[in-house]
Amino acid sequence: MSNENLWIPGAIPFFLFGFFYYLISPVFVFPLLSRENDILFFATGYLVDSYFDSAYALDVLFIFLSFYFGYSATKSATSRTLSTLDYCSFQEKSPLFFALALLTLIVYFLLVAVQTGPGLFTGYSGYDVYVLGAFSTIVFLSAWFVNFFSEKHIRYLFIIYFIFCSVLLLGWGSRMFFVLSFTALLLGFISHHKKILKSVLFYVSASISAIFIVFVGVLREGGTDFNSNTLLGILFAEPLFSAASGFLFLENSGGRPAYNIPHELYATVIHFVPSFLFPGKIQLISDLTFNENISSPFGGTALIVNLYSNFGMLYPIFVAAIGSYYGFLFVKSQDSIFYRSIYFSALPVLLFLFYRDGITTVLKVLFFNGLIVPYFVAKSLTFYSTLSSSDGFR
Repeated sequence: MSNENLWIPGAIPFFLFGFFYYLISPVFVFPLLSRENDILFFATGYLVDSYFDSAYALDVLFIFLSFYFGYSATKSATSRTLSTLDYCSFQEKSPLFFALALLTLIVYFLLVAVQTGPGLFTGYSGYDVYVLGAFSTIVFLSAWFVNFFSEKHIRYLFIIYFIFCSVLLLGWGSRMFFVLSFTALLLGFISHHKKILKSVLFYVSASISAIFIVFVGVLREGGTDFNSNTLLGILFAEPLFSAASGFLFLENSGGRPAYNIPHELYATVIHFVPSFLFPGKIQLISDLTFNENISSPFGGTALIVNLYSNFGMLYPIFVAAIGSYYGFLFVKSQDSIFYRSIYFSALPVLLFLFYRDGITTVLKVLFFNGLIVPYFVAKSLTFYSTLSSSDGFR
């Protein structure tokens, strides 16, 4: 299929979705719904209306402008080229070695899960960071493999891996990496079937899928009622609860710090090491990134917390750098299968993860799971193909 027939979306709409959901919606949800909704009411004990003041508006503006500038400038300065790694997409036999290795990991971590005892559909009652982290990574990489490889039998094999591990993740109440990976798969599918964007059935299916994810959230919270009040609570709980962490950080810090040391950038390097090779990395990362001013009573942390706690008022540089990365990937994905697969896995990060998880997690997903590991796989396939050719094998 020629590249002109492919659908490759820009990153700005994805950025704006998370932007409005996490940064804009709490401004309206908190005064209008929080005191009337059973779930959102919890935020009133940790958040006040004054948090959404003119300084907050400036932060929101600077975040948007920084990302847009980095994205647009890099997109204009980057040229379209193929990648030598694209050839690996069409390999027929060598990808099976990676499929076998991944299957071995799935079996191993499944045995670990059985030993540690988390049961299906038990929410966080059986939460195990080691197991969930492994399956989250496998689900994420499976989606990348599906988008990268061209042979149908290889793609179907990784789709089976994706489905199996996704069922386990959802059964344990973990939704984020399923959503990220499923969105990446959806982008890859739509890219080759862009007419589907005009289909009513597509949007109905997307709506049903979104409701299903919300329903998993209801089950995770131990709830059984699925009414409009619960639906609104689950839908807006995450951005509102994340905003609460922003208010608490500013209160504990005495305001917006002018500068800070980016400890999470150092921790990111450690986070690149797989947990099964360095079992104690979670504790080390926790020690490195500990900040007494950060308080997240509901789990997620606001983007403003992550930016100010690492960069202070210099955070626009970091946001612009992230925008530049997406601008680079957008241009390269026009012709390169390798970069297109990287791009499709990176875009979902802008919907949720970028706005509610620590910088260490965001950078690990973007650059380790989403770039370094795929590069290693593609490079290994290139080496294998070269070796086979020199030995006279096909």
